[in-house]
Amino acid sequence: MKAKEFPQTVALLFFLICFAAVLTWILPAGEFDTQKVGNVTRVVAGTYHAVKQTPQGPFAVLNAVVIGFQRAAVLFAMVLFTGSAVHMMQKSGAVEVAFKSLTTGGKTANLGAIIFVIMAFMSVGGATGVFANPTVALIPIGMVVAKTMGLDAAAGFMMIYLGAYSGFNVGWANPSTLGVAHPIAELPVFSGMSVRFVFHAVNFVLNYLFVMRYIKGIQKNYTTSLCYYDGMAEADVMGDKLGGKMTGVQKFCMGTMILAIVAIMTGAVVAKWGNQQIAAIMFLAVILQGAAQKLGVNGTTKEFIEGCKPMLNAAFIIGFANGISVILKDGHILNTIVYYLSIPIGMFGPVVGAILMFWANLFINLFIPSGSGQAAAVMPLMVPLADLTGITRQVAVQAFQFGDGLSNCIVPTAGTIMGSLGIAGIAYNRYAKWFAPFLLLQSILASIALGVLQVAGWTGL
Repeated sequence: MKAKEFPQTVALLFFLICFAAVLTWILPAGEFDTQKVGNVTRVVAGTYHAVKQTPQGPFAVLNAVVIGFQRAAVLFAMVLFTGSAVHMMQKSGAVEVAFKSLTTGGKTANLGAIIFVIMAFMSVGGATGVFANPTVALIPIGMVVAKTMGLDAAAGFMMIYLGAYSGFNVGWANPSTLGVAHPIAELPVFSGMSVRFVFHAVNFVLNYLFVMRYIKGIQKNYTTSLCYYDGMAEADVMGDKLGGKMTGVQKFCMGTMILAIVAIMTGAVVAKWGNQQIAAIMFLAVILQGAAQKLGVNGTTKEFIEGCKPMLNAAFIIGFANGISVILKDGHILNTIVYYLSIPIGMFGPVVGAILMFWANLFINLFIPSGSGQAAAVMPLMVPLADLTGITRQVAVQAFQFGDGLSNCIVPTAGTIMGSLGIAGIAYNRYAKWFAPFLLLQSILASIALGVLQVAGWTGL
């Protein structure tokens, strides 16, 4: 590796697994007692205790990678099958033709309006908890849309992922975060919705402006693209604005994908579908599109495999990302990290304490990227701390939500962001450098908001 060359994303994640293993030799092992309340396993505050040290050696590191792949198997299949379904639609030429009429030659005003609508749709879905893991399934479609508008794959990623998470991260009706945190804090579920509506609107506008700033930059100079590498021609980075009239087959293929997306969203809300069901729907979309294009059994199989190939990098990233949490859990230091982060919060007044709660959760999300998992782990600690320091419970919940949510767009341990970046062909180090200033801005605004809410004594009731 060259002196100034940054490790590839998979290599970076493996180094983080190794680092986590080193921590198991340094940090004391500890656990909290837990209790089952309904479907939620809660941590019992004040029960942290030392357990036998279980340092993770070299073989445990290698084993963690395998277990990470095992745990991500269904998500792995979903990513591959989605890539294949989108590949089949691209092969028909449906999207390229359809979006020509919308972009009207790629004029900036029209692009801005289209991108606003797409991001707003994703954002509302994120705020209501519809889009979390399913967002990964939509990244390839966003890439195709972006390419037809003469943009790069990164723009497609941003429209879908940053659009969805601009809502999910501060969602006013998110069952996987607020739906878990509010009952633990003994508050009405989804209470304080009016304030969170404002947070959602502000966060969406900030994300939209941030994305449009990037798009205007690559339109002026394609070498500023996150997908650009030395020596690449503009045609290799930016898409072509193609035209034409849709054929019956193209209409069928696009209709199939639209119905697949509708089915996924409906299933996620009504039947609580997960990655397994999404993968099955996408596999069906592959079969139907292959039949419509008269590819035959062998032709459809060939294109199915061909469509999976570009997704392999993303799938590997997801598997390695899961390996980090395997080491932390097996080494029994996950709760230790949570415990020691909670101590300083109780040493300051309510306003500073509320802000520290946010920053602590921001850091904890690196180790517990699951929103519901983090809520179950930290809220039993944050609630008594809030009561002792005069922080309102609603502010404590919001501190958790900001901390868990805002970093969802950058933490390398989260399979959704790493998988999405892998699908779009964006190196994590380049993306993190680009996104970090925006996260800092969001974090400063979140800190100010929490301070104001605490001064106002916000209860959200």
